[in-house]
Amino acid sequence: MGIVTMKLRGLSELGQGRWEYRRRVPEAVRTKIGKSEWKRVIKARSDADLLRQYGRVEAEFEREVLAAKAPKQRLTPRAAWEAAVREANEMAAGVVGLGDDDHDEARALVAESLVSLGRPDPLLVQALMDPRRSAPALTLEDARNVYVAEKLGGGMGAEHRAAMVRLERVMKLASEAGLPATTALSDLTREHARKVRDHMLSREKLGAKGERVSPASVKRELGLLRTVVSYGARELGLLDFASPFDKLPIEGLSAASGARVAAREKVDPLPAKIASAMRGKLTGDLRLIWRILEGTGCRLGEVTGLRVEDIVLAGDTPHLRIRWHEGRRLKTLSSIRSVPLVGDALAAAQEAVKLAEGERMLFPLYGHEGGPDAVSAALMKHLRELTKNRRHVVYSLRHNMKDLLVMAGVSERDEHRILGHSLGSVGNRVYGGDEAKLKAATEAMRKAIALAP
Repeated sequence: MGIVTMKLRGLSELGQGRWEYRRRVPEAVRTKIGKSEWKRVIKARSDADLLRQYGRVEAEFEREVLAAKAPKQRLTPRAAWEAAVREANEMAAGVVGLGDDDHDEARALVAESLVSLGRPDPLLVQALMDPRRSAPALTLEDARNVYVAEKLGGGMGAEHRAAMVRLERVMKLASEAGLPATTALSDLTREHARKVRDHMLSREKLGAKGERVSPASVKRELGLLRTVVSYGARELGLLDFASPFDKLPIEGLSAASGARVAAREKVDPLPAKIASAMRGKLTGDLRLIWRILEGTGCRLGEVTGLRVEDIVLAGDTPHLRIRWHEGRRLKTLSSIRSVPLVGDALAAAQEAVKLAEGERMLFPLYGHEGGPDAVSAALMKHLRELTKNRRHVVYSLRHNMKDLLVMAGVSERDEHRILGHSLGSVGNRVYGGDEAKLKAATEAMRKAIALAP
């Protein structure tokens, strides 16, 4: 392993299976990070293990440096005013030697003291001298910020990264259409909404020269913007606010359901010969992941996020457990479930467990932040060599499983339990023991797999 360590930046061997990762912190962020050197000790049993852990540690270092370099978020005028009022109240409350009713005098004394010290904060002085003045109007940016704070965990964490990217893209599109984040919520009009919609519809689809973005995509983007505006207005106290984005028509959607008329974005099941060719083409972890996806109908992130302890091979109902854990978040309660392992999926899971001996994650190379994206890119590269049909994607395997379950006559309840869809009624969601549900799902899966080509 000495040859490996010589090629890895910042890594030195300590002996007895231990290495030290050491990097100098860039001078520009040393004060913020609080140290000039960044260190971690790595324990590894093999070259492969060392490479995996090295990648994770280096990613951690780079994330911390990037976070330190990120500019401090600028407060909106409303948020800045509210912060100044809070600080002014605290400073005035600290004045001693005056009567209980001399609040105005206390505030004036603090303001005079700040001015005498030179270069006072004008907003803080205003908050001291005129705390009851009209506050700046709440803006679209205020609505965005409260949405991020309440719905997206403050925008922190890998589980919110994709949602934050979508949100920032939508905010940028709105700004390009003449609706900047500084726009007061009270000034929003239907004309604003129409301009944003028309701008979104006029875009060229990424990677498809001459092809416009689909109405379905615009519907999703406008839906997010509508949610941000409505949720933000409600949480900020604008109880009588009427969103101009409500019931905004979008050309190209069916009136009944909003479904897209054009079908080019539709996902189709994979033909049996292509699925079989993929099994023969893939190797290593990618092949095992593909086989489990094909035989369970799970989502890609659910499989890459599996821990070894999530695979239950003993007993009459072998299964994998889709659970929330620190390395993988789940969006909905219905996603938390036990999925039966039958046929080739069971064999693939057994192989994966054997190969992952001593590891925490079933697929340690991909069981981390960014892992699902890496697997998706690798699988799609191979898939595109077999089919150019844009409706054939990795997600197609869920459609394959859905079709098998339908053809096998599986009840909708068991189908939803296997695929992780909402179970609807309280009775389906709450009543019944886990063991009985798993047995029923296993029997359903056996019927479905028996029909597989």
